[in-house]
Amino acid sequence: MLNKLFLVILFFPLGIFTCAELNNLNIFSEDTKTISLDYIQSFKEKNKLNIKGKVYFKKPSLFKITTSEPSKTELIVNYQDVFRTDYELNETIKHKLENIEFQVPALMLLKSKPKACNFLKNTEKSEFITDVNIFSKKDSLNKITYKDQFGTITQITFFDIKLNDELDKKIFDYNKSSSLIILN
Repeated sequence: MLNKLFLVILFFPLGIFTCAELNNLNIFSEDTKTISLDYIQSFKEKNKLNIKGKVYFKKPSLFKITTSEPSKTELIVNYQDVFRTDYELNETIKHKLENIEFQVPALMLLKSKPKACNFLKNTEKSEFITDVNIFSKKDSLNKITYKDQFGTITQITFFDIKLNDELDKKIFDYNKSSSLIILN
């Protein structure tokens, strides 16, 4: 009997036993339709300024990250298109989501729980981010830490999380008054 148990454990997919940090997060609940939150992104490197901003998400595929400090930017996912706007440069760059999704850890929120788990596993193969860790308090996302492509350890702390508030769909439109550059 012990030998059979050992063989089952040996050949059973190990993926079943991972991603426990996602199991109780309310952001992956089927009842959660919208998410809005504030964040602070800090860096282990001492000479980098903290980044402050907001995240808005309307399931299944509308997503927006704004930064207010140290500069004003937006990253908007509108289904399969991503728009990155830099207000200082007055330009917006359009990407396909599949080409940049491994560069932005917060895009994990766009995924189902099994796909988010797969995303976490595959970051070790990414050239952009590695060593991704997710931390929660009770059932709420608290922070994400990771190492970027330059080896800098980054921490994103989330607060003032609101679930299922009404979000105006217009907030997911990119700044059309800026110059648009299309990259694929």
